[in-house]
Amino acid sequence: MPIKIQVESNHFQEKCHCNLCGNIFFPLEVVARAYRESGEYVSDVCPECLATGTEGISNRMRQRADYLRSLAVELEQLARSDIESPSLSQFNIANQLEKAMR
Repeated sequence: MPIKIQVESNHFQEKCHCNLCGNIFFPLEVVARAYRESGEYVSDVCPECLATGTEGISNRMRQRADYLRSLAVELEQLARSDIESPSLSQFNIANQLEKAMR
């Protein structure tokens, strides 16, 4: 299933996430976007990926996929264990206390 990367006008000032490699970047006047063959949007593409060319992009996507697979395994293992977590109320109180201390 091939992907097509094309350059489009950028009409926003927000940071972007390149799902191909995991980088966060701030686009300029234009942004590269990846689409499936069907035309479905996949991801914004960072300049670092573009700089590596098509073979480099493929390598970066494989590295990202390897990382995500290992992260998924770790999350599955953690999800099966006991989880200790503050409540949302405790979290909000801690935030308020932190603000008051500044």
